[in-house]
Amino acid sequence: YISPDTIFVAAISFIAIGFQGRRLDVLEANASLQAHRNEPLEEDTSGLSHKMNSLRSRRKLQNEVVLDIKAMNKDSLMIKKSIKSIEARMGAMEESSAGERVDRSLAGSPFQKVGDWWVADNTMFQFPKGIVIGKKNTHCEYGDAVLSVDYGWEGEAVNCPSGHGSVAFGLANQATGDFATVTGGKFNVASGFASVLMGGRLNEVTGDSSAVIGGELNKATGTYAAVLGGDNNEAAGWSTAVAGGGNNKAYGSYSVVTGGQNNNANGPSASVTGGDSNDAKGEKSSIVGGNKNIVEEEGSYSTIGGGHNNVAIEKYAIVTGDSIDKAFIERIETLEQHSPFTCDTSRCVSDKKTFKFTSDIRVKGKIHQNPDHTINIGN
Repeated sequence: YISPDTIFVAAISFIAIGFQGRRLDVLEANASLQAHRNEPLEEDTSGLSHKMNSLRSRRKLQNEVVLDIKAMNKDSLMIKKSIKSIEARMGAMEESSAGERVDRSLAGSPFQKVGDWWVADNTMFQFPKGIVIGKKNTHCEYGDAVLSVDYGWEGEAVNCPSGHGSVAFGLANQATGDFATVTGGKFNVASGFASVLMGGRLNEVTGDSSAVIGGELNKATGTYAAVLGGDNNEAAGWSTAVAGGGNNKAYGSYSVVTGGQNNNANGPSASVTGGDSNDAKGEKSSIVGGNKNIVEEEGSYSTIGGGHNNVAIEKYAIVTGDSIDKAFIERIETLEQHSPFTCDTSRCVSDKKTFKFTSDIRVKGKIHQNPDHTINIGN
């Protein structure tokens, strides 16, 4: 590279040399002509010789200046090459120094780079505070010894393991209870101590040591309770379970609803296997299926095998199909034989106008007084 200033100086010098050389040639021609004519021009010739010598000196000086300029340009190129060489060496030294710093900083580290991967040694790692893989949720107060895998949603982190020792995977899941775990699904909350929520959507575990496996809008609110799936199910009692179905509830301790819909297992250790709108209220009672069957609280250890609108109100009663509780039928027959009442499955009627009771009267249901001053007893 030759600078514009250098080119300008060189051009002016060459032009000047050309003019001086041309003038010198003219003077030499005139001198030669005068000598040829042999005229007495010694004085003029002497002056002309002096001028020619002066021009020759200037021409020599200009030639030397041009050579100096060329040498300077050559030196300038050499200097630039030297600078580039020095810069390249400095860059290499900087890279080497950086590599040495990395090597020194990784000295004793359990990691080594293999291709595009950092590979750890075959050893154990301890992270007292926790690990966040993916995005950090700035709105979450992370607990101690937590694990979060958060890909994020619309550029924002959404999982929050705020309980100590908790884990949150999936999308927009919260593990707020200590030692709680949410391993998948979305919009789920595990707030119970050591609770587990494995997947599904909009599920909630508030009971300690309880679990929801999947489904939607399910709740495990009792201690040691579990909901396996379905929707809108709730295991609320101690050690209760709902296996599936919809809108089923297990309230009694150790009670179970296997499936169906709108079924309730309210009694302790009661169970409803399936069907629709069945209610097992008696202790250790069971309803196998059917529709709108009820085992009353008095019907402990009773069973309804199916059918429609069946009721078991005695202990150890068995109702199969569309039959009525056998013990209840026997009581109706006994009542009809020894009383002024005629009874069916829902009420007893008498043609007597007055009654005398020598002991207390136990009434189940509501008492209604009619306009004619008669009384109806029932629901």
